[in-house]
Amino acid sequence: MMPLTRHLTRLAAAVAALTLALITPAAAASAPAERTVTSVGPVQLPVGGLGSGPYNVAVQSAVGTAMDSAVAKGFDPARCTLVKGPTIVNQLPNGYVQVAVEYLCAGDPYTPGPTFVLNRYHKSSDTQSNSWYHPNGYQLQGPLGSLYTYAAPDTTPLYLCQVRGDHFTSTDVNCEGQQYVTRLGWLYTTQPAGVGTVQLFRCLRNENRQIFDSIQANCEGQIHGGVLGYTLA
Repeated sequence: MMPLTRHLTRLAAAVAALTLALITPAAAASAPAERTVTSVGPVQLPVGGLGSGPYNVAVQSAVGTAMDSAVAKGFDPARCTLVKGPTIVNQLPNGYVQVAVEYLCAGDPYTPGPTFVLNRYHKSSDTQSNSWYHPNGYQLQGPLGSLYTYAAPDTTPLYLCQVRGDHFTSTDVNCEGQQYVTRLGWLYTTQPAGVGTVQLFRCLRNENRQIFDSIQANCEGQIHGGVLGYTLA
């Protein structure tokens, strides 16, 4: 029993250490002298397409729909890679089929304005902040301010990351050792003079250790994990 007990103790300690590390944003955890210059991570957005008809026609239609969606999101279709499909999702009564494809578009899409809104979304097992799209199956909870679509003075990129199915935001391009999802935009590292801003906090829910962002200094009654930066009011 002793080896098993020691193993479970080490596992519990590792999980506790990971949780503690994720509560504290990377920008707050590292002293300025320890930071290194890193590249800016890309925007990565999933793009899906659906087509119907004879199989070959359905595939062509699905791909065309996906590429139209990529262009609508500001991407050059050449920057999109097929990650799933073609997959038959429905057999139609006339013998035709419905086919689905999914692409991942990566790079720097064209954005029509200098800023866009960072919204918070929630479902039972996850809360995520997203400036690009409304995640499937999530409910909109409200805005968290706006982000720049470009690198303005005194700003840093904000990234969407994931760990064990839990999404969180970070100013670390390496997602603090976790899974990279996408770049969300740029926020101020310190409160600028003459610009309306709100502080963006990292928080942790007491009941399930779920990470989420808030613009309330008390983390809505949950665990306070530090300041990520300042979004535009």
